[in-house]
Amino acid sequence: MPTPSHRRIRKPVPKPNRRHADSPDKQDVEHFFQAIQSSAAAYENATFAYIAVNRMDEFVLMHGRIFLNIQPSAIPLSHFRSKSVRAGHYRLAELKMDARTLIECLFSGKLETPHGSLSFPATNEGTYAANYIPFHPDGLQAQRRIRALRISGGAPPQLFRQPDLDWELKAAATPYEGVGELAANYALVAPAAAATVGVEAIAFNVAAIDVSRSVIGGESATVQVVLAKGLARDLVTLGYRVSGAAPIRAIVLGQNMEWTEGDHYQDGVARFSVSNASVVNCTVSYNGVAEQHWWLADPTRWQNPRRAVYEAFDSSLEALKEFVAKALRRGDDARNLEAGVAWLLWMFGFSGAQLGGTPRTQDAADLIVTTPRGDFAVIECTTGLLRAENKLSLLYDRTQIVRRALDASGHRHLRVLPIIVTSKAREDIKAEMEQAERLGILVVTREVLEVAIDHTIRLPAANELYEDGIKAARTAQAKYEAQPTLPLPAP
Repeated sequence: MPTPSHRRIRKPVPKPNRRHADSPDKQDVEHFFQAIQSSAAAYENATFAYIAVNRMDEFVLMHGRIFLNIQPSAIPLSHFRSKSVRAGHYRLAELKMDARTLIECLFSGKLETPHGSLSFPATNEGTYAANYIPFHPDGLQAQRRIRALRISGGAPPQLFRQPDLDWELKAAATPYEGVGELAANYALVAPAAAATVGVEAIAFNVAAIDVSRSVIGGESATVQVVLAKGLARDLVTLGYRVSGAAPIRAIVLGQNMEWTEGDHYQDGVARFSVSNASVVNCTVSYNGVAEQHWWLADPTRWQNPRRAVYEAFDSSLEALKEFVAKALRRGDDARNLEAGVAWLLWMFGFSGAQLGGTPRTQDAADLIVTTPRGDFAVIECTTGLLRAENKLSLLYDRTQIVRRALDASGHRHLRVLPIIVTSKAREDIKAEMEQAERLGILVVTREVLEVAIDHTIRLPAANELYEDGIKAARTAQAKYEAQPTLPLPAP
């Protein structure tokens, strides 16, 4: 029999912390639900998707999303299970809970689903964190308001035995290429890329402008507004700003719109007068909160003369849109992306040279552009990941070459902004953003390109766009100024 000095002392296991009601984390939860309170009736199609990995006969929730949808989700309502991996997508009504109740379950460390329970581990201190994001970056890029709340737990346990899990999924009853494809099927982040286990609640905008059905012709504008079912029409407003020598600023009230019931929305039509050949910025709001804004113009009378000239050779920008859409692999599509970016920047008022497209200059940057004020941007285009073929380090080096050339020629006052343009979506390159931001490189993703194409209706404003880019790059870099810079791999 062991003596007392040899007895094993069992340390107390920290219990998940529900947080006091006035803690910063709980306050963020409350701020999120307060922000969506007036539109809560719109989210009758809310769903929950997750991916989990087996640990000692217990499935640990690695990543999940609560989708506060205003229409039926395009993500399949289904469930997947193999020996080591589970994933699923359920209506919250099927789980017999609302978004707030689901989040409370996460704070308790356990969530029940129709296909078994899920563990949601806390940190080593037994706590969870909550972060309210009133403007999700993906929403801002699409010019609409998307609110998000992220609940974070502890670091994910060391569950991944790769390529074991990928090969397990290849042999599943419903086969997948691997964990990444399974996660993408449910609009989730691949667990291996997550620093902590986490669940996001995403509240989509409840009112929008239907761009495909909104038109400006001559001196008349007809704007189609869509509103989620269950919401009050008289709380909708459409604000608009008509550019021109004498700008017009006004709103159309919801009660003055023509309304019909659609399958998933309420459809409203607003009509108002505009000046000839004007560009109109419209903002749809609900209960005094802006939900989305968009630029509209008469397609037969572009205000931007550069776009008018460009469209004489590329009707409706079809070639430009195709180059962006198909730029997913090497070869001609990659070179086409460079050309498309050059055309786009020219329509915005930049002057530039496409240097990297010939054998004699293939070691140069893809594009060098200047603003009317004389500031420079050094641009690399890629159809792959940001760090592929040392793209980031090469871009940084080429930016320094341009900087030294300007300094030596007496133009130290001119600025140089490095930009990397990728045909991949922001979600696909999240893991690489930090390295680019640390180097002060502005990252332009597929979503930004698609929105930028629509913005070419406006008068060229290269100086203003450049200032926005400088500000965005510096703001991102400032996050790491107190931290040591990581060395880049040699090219």
